[in-house]
Amino acid sequence: MTPVARISRRTLFASGAVSVGVGAGLPTAHATSGYTNPVIATDQPDPGILRVDQGYYLYSTAGAAGNMPVLRSPDLVTWRRVGDGQPVIAPWANSGRHWAPEVIEVDGRYHAYYTAWERETDRQAIGVAVAERPEGPFVDSADAPLLSTPEEGGCIDASPFRDEDGSLWLLWKNDGNAADQDSSLFAQRLAADGLSLEGARTRILERDQPWEIYTIEGPAVITDGGRYYLFYSAGEYWNETYGVGVAVADAIDGPWTKLSEQPVLSANEVAAGPGHGMPVRTDDGVWYVYHAWQPDRVGEDPGRQTWISRVDIDGESVSIQGPSVSNPQRLRTIYRS
Repeated sequence: MTPVARISRRTLFASGAVSVGVGAGLPTAHATSGYTNPVIATDQPDPGILRVDQGYYLYSTAGAAGNMPVLRSPDLVTWRRVGDGQPVIAPWANSGRHWAPEVIEVDGRYHAYYTAWERETDRQAIGVAVAERPEGPFVDSADAPLLSTPEEGGCIDASPFRDEDGSLWLLWKNDGNAADQDSSLFAQRLAADGLSLEGARTRILERDQPWEIYTIEGPAVITDGGRYYLFYSAGEYWNETYGVGVAVADAIDGPWTKLSEQPVLSANEVAAGPGHGMPVRTDDGVWYVYHAWQPDRVGEDPGRQTWISRVDIDGESVSIQGPSVSNPQRLRTIYRS
């Protein structure tokens, strides 16, 4: 694959170069007879998944479908577009550059932790918006973001996590690559209501492997067998260097140990720049939901489409099935509509 010229997130979203019409290109695969990637053929960067009793919601970075595009599925394969989950932005934010929302239920309501452009600092910051329903509308009425670190280039890629003891945590990345600094991943405890941070943050992961060029980002945690597995992305998201790594720990705030010196998910002949996704547990095991470019259309329409791949966790070993268009394995549905 031939690398493409560097393209900034700001350039992509400002130009609309990777946006497509609402409702276009949705998948035709059916979970009862295997599935075909991409499961969402439209531009849905940085997908975050919420599982509910009736299925799944997917939230993605802003695009043609609004500040917080929302889709719904019974099975992770067949998706329908719901709408814009955050039609009104927060008082502290400028329009545009709404990135990577992830949603968690807190006391019967739904909290979306998301990245937006902070007006006061001209850097990305993290906010929390609340809704009564998983499809929104999510409302952030605060005068300031939940987290702002302009001295570190800003902060992005918020990922909420509920530990087995019920405590809430937030993981994120400092956006150092936006300010000629390095980037790291952090974790900090959230208050019980999920609306503020408590205590001190912990730096949980840094770039220390040859493949982790440019940045480290997109954290998401899942537990298995009493251990914590952190899926993260690194590399240049606009070319074939971008991929996914996994680290393991015995506590959410670490210490974390990377399981491989190579990415566990990387580009191949059918998918370029796979990453920034989320591990999701279903009735059939664990799946990784992520975005990837068409190899010959990086930085162009249809943008970063949504893929799913099987995850196998075996103690000190984690593998993700490489990007594959044709997948004969069926995913059991949560319900049938």
